Amino acid sequence: MGGQDGYSRSLLDYNEESNTLLAGVTIHPSDRWRIGLDAGYTTAEAGLDPFELRADDYVARTPSMSFDFSRTHTYSDLDVSRLNLDAMFKYKFTDAFWMRLWYRYIDYTDDAPYLYDTSGSIQWATASVGYSF
Repeated sequence: MGGQDGYSRSLLDYNEESNTLLAGVTIHPSDRWRIGLDAGYTTAEAGLDPFELRADDYVARTPSMSFDFSRTHTYSDLDVSRLNLDAMFKYKFTDAFWMRLWYRYIDYTDDAPYLYDTSGSIQWATASVGYSF
């Protein structure tokens, strides 16, 4: 497709791929105990095709631009991975009264940072008690 200045266009593709692996197990060693372990791992990659700024006739009669578009497509690159680990312990004192402990760890890795690196990890633990009536 051409315009009055000889511009042509090419549609850009945004290529993306993500993969996730999940696993979990819950066991009941006795009527009062419950133990659960979960894990998840995700990787994701995405990126825009490079620009093709073809306008031979226009470039021939127009001075070149001061801005370089050659790396613009890399501004939207995505290359990340994430690991989730969870552990849960539940104990029933009676059929109506219980306690639960929960631990979570998350590790996030940004393998293609642009403005800043968003990599990091976090972990926390939660304790709760419950009563059903």
